[in-house]
Amino acid sequence: MLPRLMPPPPPQPPVASDEMLSRLEGTLASSPADATEIVWIETRRGQESSGKRPRNPAEPTAEQHETTVLVRVRESGRYGLHRTTADEPADLTNAVRQALAQARLSPPRAVAQAHGGKPAVMEGLHDPEIARLTPARARELMQRLADRDETLRFGWSEGRMAVANSRGLRRTAEATAAWVAVAAGRGPGAGTASAAARSLAGLNPAAVVARARGRQAPGAVSGSVGSVGSAGPEAPPAGPTSVVLSQEAVAALLDLLNHRALTSTSFRLGTSPLRNALGAPVFHPALSLRDDALDPRGLPFPFDLLGSPRRRIELISEGIFLTPAVDELLGLETDRPTTAQLVAMDEAMASHLFLVPSAAGAGGETTPDAELLARADGGLWISALDPLEAYDPGTLRFRAVARGVRRIEDGRLGAALPDLVWEDDLRSLLGPSAGLLGMGSEPVTVGESLFGGITAPILGIAGVSGLVGFRV
Repeated sequence: MLPRLMPPPPPQPPVASDEMLSRLEGTLASSPADATEIVWIETRRGQESSGKRPRNPAEPTAEQHETTVLVRVRESGRYGLHRTTADEPADLTNAVRQALAQARLSPPRAVAQAHGGKPAVMEGLHDPEIARLTPARARELMQRLADRDETLRFGWSEGRMAVANSRGLRRTAEATAAWVAVAAGRGPGAGTASAAARSLAGLNPAAVVARARGRQAPGAVSGSVGSVGSAGPEAPPAGPTSVVLSQEAVAALLDLLNHRALTSTSFRLGTSPLRNALGAPVFHPALSLRDDALDPRGLPFPFDLLGSPRRRIELISEGIFLTPAVDELLGLETDRPTTAQLVAMDEAMASHLFLVPSAAGAGGETTPDAELLARADGGLWISALDPLEAYDPGTLRFRAVARGVRRIEDGRLGAALPDLVWEDDLRSLLGPSAGLLGMGSEPVTVGESLFGGITAPILGIAGVSGLVGFRV
């Protein structure tokens, strides 16, 4: 006889912020290191989609509970790191010992100056509605919003972070986040949209569904407008054309730029294509890019991984590259100030990107989305770039599949095209001489992380080439 399937045991409840700090205090008091820093992150994550059958109680839950503890010590000018998922007092003490053992094997290095100041007081980081979500309630919400031939994916997370060090720094914060991705229709001509927010009210899934439906070509169901590799009702452009990228497509390009060119690791290793471009006009003068963890329109968070207060950092201003993310090692190497953007003990990276018109708030302008479509009349609309990859080391060349492609006819979304392959270079696509048509006035925040996202408007660009049909 087969053994009877039993439901998995319920997950242990996350440790409260006060208890987290109490355990960290005890660990710091017993640490023999010259300096000790500890980060404790508790997260609860879930994901559901429309159309799912009821879950069998014996199946693994859709929710995941994760504990991460990071310990860094300094002993005689040497640093050691250790990561663990165990959080009992004895486990934390052992993590300090492990970090000390690593420090003894590491080369000595200079001590970076510690950040001062207190983080901004933030409201609205934690939404009780998200905290009460269960897989069943999330699935019910998705099924209620989705029509036939529509797919919705919905994710949520709740977490808390505690940071403490032997210099007396103590930080705690609790936050929630939710994101939704919608596909209206199937195959070429389908409409897609996504968004992320700290609260369900801010996310407004119904509005995201409406945006996806507005991008769907009439009759865009499986096989109705041609499959990949077929001619379809419309052929790809024969030469350069105007393109309007959705907010989600722009965010994908910014994410590629961030990971390839703006991190402290890419600068320290010399792999960033912008390594020798500091102070140079790299992009179009109408474009500015900032990392702003304090802007409530995104997914704000008050401090970085080691408790340094977050602030607004201008990465690119009027097309001029000002700074990458700078951690302690890069700061010591380049004599530049650190930027309070740590996402790991040994890496800094922008995690709250905003693409804005240059001189925003002092004459900078956006263009109504409808007007931007009119400027690109006769060109193409692209809903999504999926997948998107950088394939040439040391450059910002990329290859992507452009999905949800439609002609722009009389300033509106017109006939659908089959998915296209797009190869281009981000530095030329958005460079000083790019044919920028404008930046939309309705930015959207996207991302599937508890601690950050990317906020971008639609973007119009003339003279885009490299879009071709699939070859089979």
